[in-house]
Amino acid sequence: MINTNSLVMLISATLLLSFISSLVYSRTKIPDIIWLIGFGILVGPVLGFFEKNLFLELAPLMSTVALAVILFDAGINVDIVTLLETMLKSTILSILSIFGAIISVGYALHYFMPQSFTLLQAMLLGAMIGGTSTVSVFGILRSLENVVSDLSSTEVLLTMESIISDPICIVLSITIIQMIMLPGVSLSGSLRDIFSIFSLSSLFGFAIGLVWTNMLDRLRRRPFVYMITLAILFPSYITAEVLIGEGGGAMTALTLGLTITNYRYIAQRLDLESKVMIDKHRLRQFHEEITFLIKSFFFVYIGLVVSLSLNYFLIGLAIVVLIMVVRYIVAAGIGSLLLFSKEEMVLSQVIYASGLPAFVMSQLPMIFDPARTYFLNPDIYPNLCMPIVLGTVLYSAILGPLIAKKRLK
Repeated sequence: MINTNSLVMLISATLLLSFISSLVYSRTKIPDIIWLIGFGILVGPVLGFFEKNLFLELAPLMSTVALAVILFDAGINVDIVTLLETMLKSTILSILSIFGAIISVGYALHYFMPQSFTLLQAMLLGAMIGGTSTVSVFGILRSLENVVSDLSSTEVLLTMESIISDPICIVLSITIIQMIMLPGVSLSGSLRDIFSIFSLSSLFGFAIGLVWTNMLDRLRRRPFVYMITLAILFPSYITAEVLIGEGGGAMTALTLGLTITNYRYIAQRLDLESKVMIDKHRLRQFHEEITFLIKSFFFVYIGLVVSLSLNYFLIGLAIVVLIMVVRYIVAAGIGSLLLFSKEEMVLSQVIYASGLPAFVMSQLPMIFDPARTYFLNPDIYPNLCMPIVLGTVLYSAILGPLIAKKRLK
């Protein structure tokens, strides 16, 4: 049983630490997620103020809320014209980086740790960490504005890659889990399912976005109208997961947000009535604070439930080195093929930071297989994701900019 006073103190300390760490980022170059995870580890596994098992029961709730809010926030902050211009580069970079991580991590872990991972179980970890985090990448790019003279195209490229990678990774992770639990599931059938889920969930989020934007226009003078958007977001996410398929909620949340803030452009293309007034600044400001709240608690939650192990730490660092080498090769090849600018080429090679999505997906084996029938040790995924995320974020935030600055000179 969690002590009420202790929980209230934990909430207060989490919010205060998240705010302070974001303020000192420009001086320390250490992202706030590092401090938050460290705080969770300190009050959980190290000092034992909170028991791990009490928080593990919250895994499904934390995963659903975090994915829905983060992807919706990403959607409302994307300009659809910029999205279309960079879609090809971002999509190819994202897909090849993810599959590079799946293949390299899968075969490496299965070869060196066959007692802990089958090939598919090892590939599942690659799918979890193969994408980049919008929150992490955006924060790192903001710190590079004084280092790189022309960051605009690179910022769009890498931000869009992180947005695209979220639904791809979640669908691929769920697909691999289904292949593990249902051996009759074929890869070709799974790829068709991925395409079907992407298409249907995008249309579903798009349709809800069109309807809800018109409702926001009619209710814009009413109080709390943007708070009610959350009451539309969560049912839409859950409905897509149930009716369309696992992973559909992520794409629905993204396209719902994208449609609301780009309604005029979409309406003009579809010859619809475009005299709709949406206070984008108010909407984004509100959801920025909601995202701040959810992000802060989720990273502390991860610190509370991980298991500290030198073995996991060393394995995680080895995986970081492996995927950074793979990323460098993938970005170099794609950059040459698609004619990346020098800034795009260099920064895409050294900025490859995991984050919230990897932690969310690391909970999936425990959610899908609570009886531990197919995953004998599902805890290994969040335990390995923790050092991997920390390693990629620290590399991209500290070493990456130093390498980029030297190469761009």
